[in-house]
Amino acid sequence: MIRQKMKRIILLLSMFLIPSLGYSQSDGTDKDWSGTPQDAFLNSPIVKSFQCTSCHTIANRGGTVGPILNHVGNRRTEDWLRKWLNDPQQVKPGTKMPKFDFTPDQLDMAVGYLTKMKKELHTADILSRDVPLVEKGEALFKDYDCMACHRVGSAGRFIGPDLTWVGLRKTEDWEKVWLTDPPAFKPGTFMPNFHIPKDGVVALAAFLHTQQGQANGESQEWEFRTNFFLGNNARERGELVFKRFACWSCHGESGSGGIKNPNMAPDEIMPPLKETAVKYTEDQLLARLKQKHYPKALDPSKPDPPFFCPDYGNYMDATEFSDLYAYLKSFAPKKNKWRFN
Repeated sequence: MIRQKMKRIILLLSMFLIPSLGYSQSDGTDKDWSGTPQDAFLNSPIVKSFQCTSCHTIANRGGTVGPILNHVGNRRTEDWLRKWLNDPQQVKPGTKMPKFDFTPDQLDMAVGYLTKMKKELHTADILSRDVPLVEKGEALFKDYDCMACHRVGSAGRFIGPDLTWVGLRKTEDWEKVWLTDPPAFKPGTFMPNFHIPKDGVVALAAFLHTQQGQANGESQEWEFRTNFFLGNNARERGELVFKRFACWSCHGESGSGGIKNPNMAPDEIMPPLKETAVKYTEDQLLARLKQKHYPKALDPSKPDPPFFCPDYGNYMDATEFSDLYAYLKSFAPKKNKWRFN
């Protein structure tokens, strides 16, 4: 337990102090922020007192554990920010964000700074361009600051699902439904409703559907450096593979299950993975993951369940899959050890 805590501390420090272990600068933080609300917040008593840059990037400085905060005012309301800062666990149970003992004045100050940290969106201009639909979607992806929470290749954050392989695991039609109103599809989701116009949703969905592992090499390089630096074992390496392929977006954090998959038999809930390594040998699971698996519909007259298992086994090398299996084994219930004196 102590070893795990120390390694996580080292990982946080390494991502903060060593750029090669963090992220590429394609997330838009590498510019002059002088005189901006972001720069004012970075140098504010709030950030200095509560060490916000240990986890968050503000302007062009900070950590990579939490979301990039530079344009948080575009995606969060004043009321949401106040509730979040007052008690993060009430908004998102299990979040890594601790509860800070803000005084009323400090809370007002923090919310005041964060609501001003926004930018002008160029949705109408982007959609009016005479370029292919996918290019419009890519421009919107950058304009809406999606990398503040998501990751593609070695760039971005781990707050939302990694999107390196999103085009392989989600249909374009499902992306349209999701992007139209995430909280309507999944109440309690951390992703807000950006109120993207219909044409923008179509363009973004088209772009996301093209993300089918082109940036996988960047992810592997980042993971190799991280694993080497931390001396990660197979289970720890497997956790990074689990995140890269965003298995948790359907099966829950640490394979806990509970994610709703509408119209999936028998109960519309994605199964946990705690018995996977008990039920399947490594070779059996690899063979299974080399084929797509579509869940049975609860009601055949309704649309098919949107979540299915892609043929990820065809896109992992032997070491990656072996590491993933080691991570899945860690989900298995611990057996009681009887001792007789």
